Amino acid sequence: MTHPEPSFRLQPVTSDAVVSISTVVTRTLREAILRGNMRPGERLVQDHLAVDLKVSRQPVRAALHQLANEGLIAQLARRSYVVREYTEEDIRENYHLRKLLESEAAALAAERIQSEELEELKALNRTMAEAASEGDASRVVELNAHWHRLIHESARTPGLARLITQLWVGHTVFTPLFIPGRAKRSFQEHEAVIRAMADHSPRRAAVAMREHIAHGSKEYFQAVATLAKLGARDAARAEF
Repeated sequence: MTHPEPSFRLQPVTSDAVVSISTVVTRTLREAILRGNMRPGERLVQDHLAVDLKVSRQPVRAALHQLANEGLIAQLARRSYVVREYTEEDIRENYHLRKLLESEAAALAAERIQSEELEELKALNRTMAEAASEGDASRVVELNAHWHRLIHESARTPGLARLITQLWVGHTVFTPLFIPGRAKRSFQEHEAVIRAMADHSPRRAAVAMREHIAHGSKEYFQAVATLAKLGARDAARAEF
């Protein structure tokens, strides 16, 4: 069976002394998807990607597995994936559900968080700010996910955490990667959540988390609307 030629070309990946090759491959593919270089419905074949990126199949396999977990791609066959499509309705619903569930998790965490967990939240946010100042958007995304996940775990309600995990897929998770300035604003909004956690105030923590996600939603759809005005044919999937 022959495969159609892809409509994109990726730059080869070189070894990095700080991060693993699989991490670099994951970041490369993630950014290509989110910036519209790989379109919804585009097939991703493991062997072809390994050739394009000039790496072995193993890091590509690990990257595809990670991106499937993130909801950006879906598996078709053993070594073939496809870029997933998200409608505007999908994205609005995801933001809405995240506001409901993550604000509840923040309220519970404010009551139950341990001192070492609170210190880890602070450290993660500082590191996120450093990554943002260095322009490392992929690192910001990874740290942001870790920061939110720690709050979900600190709520000590496993069922709630599992529900939230199902929502942490697709475009809503990655706004710091493709909306200018969003990473810095996310860091500042995290600070409000951390202060509420430190004061063990469930109400303030819930409000701060709800506002944080609402701001991400607002900025996402503002960016989409801006592209639509500029005549972008498919704003929800175009490069921001």
